[in-house]
Amino acid sequence: MKSELRLVGDAADTALYNLCVDRCAVDIDAMRKNNPRLKVLPFNSSNKFMISANELVSVEASVPQGERTVLLIMKGAPDIVIQRCSSYKTNNDENLPLNNEMKQKLFSRQELLGKNGYRVIAMCQMKVTREQYDRMIEQYTEEKRSQSITEDLSGFPSNGYSFVGLFSLLDPPRTEVPDSVLKARRAQIRVAMVTGDHPTTAKAIAKQVNILTTEISEMNGVDTFKIEHSPTGQPTINLYRNDRLLEQHVPGSVTRIDPDNKNARKMVQQAAIDAGEAEPDPQPPWYKRAWASCRNQVREPKSDLPPSSKMEYISYGIVVAGADISYMDDYMWDWVLSHQELVFARTTPEQKLRIVVEFQRRGEVVAVTGDGTNDAPALKCAHLGVAMQSGTEVSKEAGDMILLDNNFSSIIQAIETGRLLSDNLKKVAIYLLPGGSWSQIWPVFFNLWFGMPLGLSAFWAVIFCMLNDVFMSLAMVTEKPERDIMSRPPSIREKDHLLNAKLLFHAYALVGNFECFTAFFCFCYYWIDNGVPFYSFMFTFENFGVHSYINRTSDELVLMTNSAQSVYYCSMCLFQFFNFFATRTRYESIFAHNPVWGKGQNLYVFGAMLISVGI
Repeated sequence: MKSELRLVGDAADTALYNLCVDRCAVDIDAMRKNNPRLKVLPFNSSNKFMISANELVSVEASVPQGERTVLLIMKGAPDIVIQRCSSYKTNNDENLPLNNEMKQKLFSRQELLGKNGYRVIAMCQMKVTREQYDRMIEQYTEEKRSQSITEDLSGFPSNGYSFVGLFSLLDPPRTEVPDSVLKARRAQIRVAMVTGDHPTTAKAIAKQVNILTTEISEMNGVDTFKIEHSPTGQPTINLYRNDRLLEQHVPGSVTRIDPDNKNARKMVQQAAIDAGEAEPDPQPPWYKRAWASCRNQVREPKSDLPPSSKMEYISYGIVVAGADISYMDDYMWDWVLSHQELVFARTTPEQKLRIVVEFQRRGEVVAVTGDGTNDAPALKCAHLGVAMQSGTEVSKEAGDMILLDNNFSSIIQAIETGRLLSDNLKKVAIYLLPGGSWSQIWPVFFNLWFGMPLGLSAFWAVIFCMLNDVFMSLAMVTEKPERDIMSRPPSIREKDHLLNAKLLFHAYALVGNFECFTAFFCFCYYWIDNGVPFYSFMFTFENFGVHSYINRTSDELVLMTNSAQSVYYCSMCLFQFFNFFATRTRYESIFAHNPVWGKGQNLYVFGAMLISVGI
């Protein structure tokens, strides 16, 4: 049986592998076997490149060990890699000096590819003898032991490479992502791109997925800012809009946020505990943990971040390079985050964390998606960290939720479902409170205060709560949205709760009192209709039935009491039917959102009503 090879890994590495195998007919296994790898410096977000060392045994097998060639290959971001090259290789295998003119041509080519949405990777090489390589590693070991290393590249040279070429990779977004981003924007959810790609590439991809839209970024323009240094070293930030200088800003002191962030402190503390450098904090007693858990259910936990004023959004987009984030003070953060469309490019894990915290300082509820180890700090710090199923274990551990299908559109669907469930739960609360509590507690009060016969027995109260209301509530939960719930703004966490004063007033003061009055009216009417005057069962307490004008035996009074309680119960059930249909349509009429046909069809309603009638 013929098996098909399935590649798993980074998109860039996968594309280079396919290029070598499919286009260049390279035998990867033979190449790795004949040219064993000696060492590798993995890619990281700080360096933005990787270096590998391979001994070219197959080419010079007869050469002594010390004179064999070791090929050093650097691969990474072009703007970083090209600066570390001193020459470039021509098609004739000649090495020519890499001057500034040639560098500008390479950067222009990178810019052109980036504008078309390509991710660009630069590659360079250096050949040394095995003896030179071993000497470099020994020198690195000595410097590391003496802690005199200025740039830790695992012993590899930092400069002097020979530029080989640029590789462009087109990794198009999923077809459903642009529509999902538009849907999120219509729900007044801002979607910001935070990526490690080059700003030009990030801007092009952001346009493809509607993070930078035609209506705002292309019509109004994209803001930028540049950092300039005076002869004394004082930085000045020039703010531009469509290449027009808006203002000049001298940044003040930059507030460090990492030590002030609760999640960041927890991560540092946990790392110290794992390394054996610190002891875990003693666990509080169980009753304190239980009290804290109950308190957090009804009160929004206070943030430990310094508060900032609420932003007013402006209808412009902005692209920010990660290297400029270190110069941004509070004024610059207010200006940058006030844009409706945001793109952050060439960011490091620390900068991603800073972006999340600055959003939180300005009262925003932040959700972060990520799949790499570098995304873990931001995932941990955000209100909601969304990791990918295909991501690293570190990112999954740091996230609060894992997308099993690795699809951004699933987040938008989850938001829509969450809003629908929130609406339906509020409807269920409005439906349950009048009959499940209010109309059942008043018969007890009337019995205690006014001496009336008990309007609803404990048996009927249990039946009403456990059977009648349960099925009707389940039918309410399955309700479809009345209107486009993705066109309204997000709820305010500090104000919008499941139960609020408006909902309780509606449930108790309006519906509850009306239902209670109706049930008591039917209860009293039954007694009066059967020859028991109203005044004969008011303020009677334990003397009910002893008056001669009632003319009923004790058995007849017990039977009449049971019947009157059944009338009270049936009145509540009938009123709850009307309450159900009034509650299920909070915004539209029952005719526009009827349960029989159309967008509001819900046939479970009639099944629940049949069960209620049967009971």
